[in-house]
This record gives sequence, structure tokens and C-alpha cells, in this order.
Amino acid sequence: MKIRVTYTENEKGKKAQHEAAVKSLFPDTKVRETAPKDGFLHTVLTVPMSQKTTK
Repeated sequence: MKIRVTYTENEKGKKAQHEAAVKSLFPDTKVRETAPKDGFLHTVLTVPMSQKTTK
């Protein structure tokens, strides 16, 4: 599952809180920062899927 967070320079604190919350629920989360585009910064949080599935 991928979660994309779009924010401005002023909202970096809120982005950090969001990232910490996702990492507390899913410790294996990978974080990738992308280049600024149109005045916004982007972070992509990738949560790995569990191997165990139930039907």
C-alpha cells in the first residue's frame, strides 16, 4: 500500500507527525522523498503487504 503525502514548507511538522503515526502502526514502512513540484513537496510511504492472507 502506498500513501502519498503532499505538503508545503510550512507543513513539515504535520508531515512528520503523519509519518510517525504510520511508522508506529507499520514499522516496516519505507519513506521516499520526491523532488518539489509546483510549490509542493511530496513524500511516499510504502507499507509492505503481509505474506499471510486469509480467505
